[in-house]
Amino acid sequence: MTAAEIIRQHINDDVYTLSAKAHWYESYDKMWLVQQIQARQKAKSKLPSWYGNFDLLFPPPLSVEQCSSELTAAYKASLVFGGTLADVTGGMGIDSSAFARRCSHVVFIEKQPVVADAARHNFNVLGLSNVEVICGDTTELLSTLAACDCIFIDPARRKEGQKVFRLEDCEPDLLQLLPIIQKKCRHLIVKLSPLFDISLLHKQLSNISAIHVVAVHNEVKELLVEVKWEEAADAETQAVCVNLEPDAAPRVAVLSENAPVRKAAVNAGSYLYEPHATVMKAGRMDALAARYQLLKVQENSHLYVSSELHEDFFGRIFQIESVFGMGKAELKSGLADLPAADITVRNFPMSAADLRKRLKLRDGGGTTIFATTLADGRHALLRCKRVRNDQF
Repeated sequence: MTAAEIIRQHINDDVYTLSAKAHWYESYDKMWLVQQIQARQKAKSKLPSWYGNFDLLFPPPLSVEQCSSELTAAYKASLVFGGTLADVTGGMGIDSSAFARRCSHVVFIEKQPVVADAARHNFNVLGLSNVEVICGDTTELLSTLAACDCIFIDPARRKEGQKVFRLEDCEPDLLQLLPIIQKKCRHLIVKLSPLFDISLLHKQLSNISAIHVVAVHNEVKELLVEVKWEEAADAETQAVCVNLEPDAAPRVAVLSENAPVRKAAVNAGSYLYEPHATVMKAGRMDALAARYQLLKVQENSHLYVSSELHEDFFGRIFQIESVFGMGKAELKSGLADLPAADITVRNFPMSAADLRKRLKLRDGGGTTIFATTLADGRHALLRCKRVRNDQF
């Protein structure tokens, strides 16, 4: 039996039970087989085509946890247009395999030999003959790298086992490499954790043309910072907010700087708009609201209202059924005949869990309670029903 057949046969087995077996396919390295099974199990949802291809080799499970999904890799590849690209922090190679389908030549640099070897094998299996694999340290190799159209870097965001959220703490240190990178390419794409501070990135990097906030099924997964050296350093940075779903076109909102948005009273019958998580991360809530001429509930509530329905709004849409305060009589009237509801807290002095306990409501039921602060400073509950039943 081949290794691929063994892995396929045991793909759904418990890896700890397999590890404990005393005698298990003795002609193979048992722990290597178990590692392959465990890595594939971790990859099932985010790498569906790789999961089902048993000719591919998987690096240690940590590399699988840290790699891009196929959805986000395909989105990154959409940002490049032919030419040559260097992926200087290769990893498992998911991003490079997507880039290779768009670029004429890809240089793939990976520091760990076992990971580089697996990537080289996989590129061959996938028929990607235009990928050149180099095993080595990017900080040492970058100066010898031939000039290319684009460089992609996904620096490791762990230091001594702890997660880090500043560019200078990542490995490699992008800020130290920038002078060399600028000489090597016209276009730089940096992948970062969504926990990075976007305002700090603007202070540390010049010539940022766009920051892409990328979500998969409404969960923000990564930031992509595009730097184009030929553009003016003081040019406006676009915020590109993206939600990806399997078997669907990306939902994208390209937003410029925020514009002033007036505040308004909140009334029953109005429509309530909650910007998508990517818009919130980008800090462009008012820019999105201005596009639809929405009015703001309160400066820090990040909720918007309108008497008109805008069905193409990038986020969740509700219709307000009633507005009431936290007084005993108001709660009794506002929550009448309501055994269950979803609860969302925006700029409110209680957590969602504490408010649920106070209101004695079960989760679900088709109604959403927004707990927020109104323009006049009052804390209020907005009882709402969903208008649009799509992925948001």
